[in-house]
Amino acid sequence: MPGELDPHGIESSALLRAADFNKARVLEVGTGDGRLAFRYAGATAFVVGIEPELKQITSALEACPSDLHQRISFVEATALALPFRSESFDIAVLAWSL
Repeated sequence: MPGELDPHGIESSALLRAADFNKARVLEVGTGDGRLAFRYAGATAFVVGIEPELKQITSALEACPSDLHQRISFVEATALALPFRSESFDIAVLAWSL
C-alpha cells in the first residue's frame, strides 16, 4: 500500500527478535494509531497501548483487526503517570515515543 510505514515488516521483525513476545504482557508507550501493536499482538498474552492523544486512540480502535479485540486495548495516558500497578507487564515497547 502506498505510504504504508514498514510495508515489508522489517520493524516488527526486528522487534520480535529483540524479546520473547510469546504469551507476554506488553505495554506499548506512545502507541499512536496502533500499527506496530497490531503486528505483534497475536503472539502476546495481551497488549495495552498508551497514548496521550485521544484522536490517535480513536484511530487505533477503529483500525484494530477484529481478531485482536480481545488481546489489545488502548488507554489515554503518558509514561510519566502510568495508571498500572508495578510488574503488570513483561515487556515495554517504546518504538517512536522519544
